[in-house]
Amino acid sequence: MSRKQRLSLEPIEQRTMTELVSQRLVALLSDGALRPGDKLPPERELAQQLGVGRTTVREALKLLTLSGLLEARRGDGTYVRQSFTSFLSQQIEWPVLLSVQEVDKIVEVREALEVKAARLAAERATSEEVERIGIFRDLLEIEGRDIERETDLDLEFHHAIAEASHNELLSRLMLSLQNILRQYIALSNQMTDRLETTVTEHQAIYDAIAASDVDGAERAMSEHLALSKAWILKAVSPETGTE
Repeated sequence: MSRKQRLSLEPIEQRTMTELVSQRLVALLSDGALRPGDKLPPERELAQQLGVGRTTVREALKLLTLSGLLEARRGDGTYVRQSFTSFLSQQIEWPVLLSVQEVDKIVEVREALEVKAARLAAERATSEEVERIGIFRDLLEIEGRDIERETDLDLEFHHAIAEASHNELLSRLMLSLQNILRQYIALSNQMTDRLETTVTEHQAIYDAIAASDVDGAERAMSEHLALSKAWILKAVSPETGTE
């Protein structure tokens, strides 16, 4: 066997139980066993049928909800979303979503880009750009919880800051991370008491940028990312307790 042939070999992928359960549920939908609008059985029943613990099922449902396939209705249960075609055509980054170590890596990249972007925006943003950064206030107009809308507005807020930095490369790097950032922001927003604190944190960043306070903008963004990381780690870390 030549060296070139040896290099063409790909390592065998290892899957966690959560990934395997998630893929089993996706297969049920692809086969038509689950249809749009269907309500899934309770966690305990799914765990028994699949021969896994309830924590594994819970994490799989959380992952698929975040990815857009399922919809969690508080006090009612988990349902298959009415529209899921785009989900089935996407390649899901399972390890990125599930690994605590990857959370640290993504946050490190976000800090490198977004803390700098906030500082530059405070120095360079035009009045029109500052107004656009204020889009986060639309979060206050949302009735109840709409994770998709909240995530869209959150991303728009951060992208507006990146563009206000007047550093085209930085803006492009932010856009290249959009899919991963959307997943993490959505996960953070799913925490029941996260929306109000998100608005407060965004307001602090906005105020510093509007006041051309470069140090304040840098500090506010750094604090926001640190708090966001804490919520995300709380969501992705395995839950303790009995199955």
